[in-house]
Amino acid sequence: MEKTVKFYSKEEQKEILRIVNDRTINVRTAALEFSKKYNRNIGAVEVKIYKTRRTLDGIKKQPRVVKAAPIVEQQQPADIGIEVPDGMTFEGTPKRIMLHSDHFRIYF
Repeated sequence: MEKTVKFYSKEEQKEILRIVNDRTINVRTAALEFSKKYNRNIGAVEVKIYKTRRTLDGIKKQPRVVKAAPIVEQQQPADIGIEVPDGMTFEGTPKRIMLHSDHFRIYF
C-alpha cells in the first residue's frame, strides 16, 4: 500500500484559521465536521488545528524588543617576558595571551 502526502488546499487552510481564531468553537466538534466535509482523518485535522493554534499563539506572544549587546571591556595584552628559542624571532604585539598551568597561547 503506497502512502501519498495530502496537503491542505487554500480553502481548507482558511477554514482551519477560522476555527483557530474563534476560541468559542469546540475543536473536537469542528474537526469532526471538517473531516466529514473534506474527507480527512479526524485525528490529523485535530493535530493540524492544535499545531496552527500553538504556532499563532507563539508568534503573538514573542516580544519584539531588541536587546542591546553587553558592553565588555577589552582585555589588554599581558606584559610578560617571553623567551624565544634560538633561531626564532618574535615581532609584533599580540592581541591576546592566555596563560594556562602547563602552556600559554599567543593570538596575533
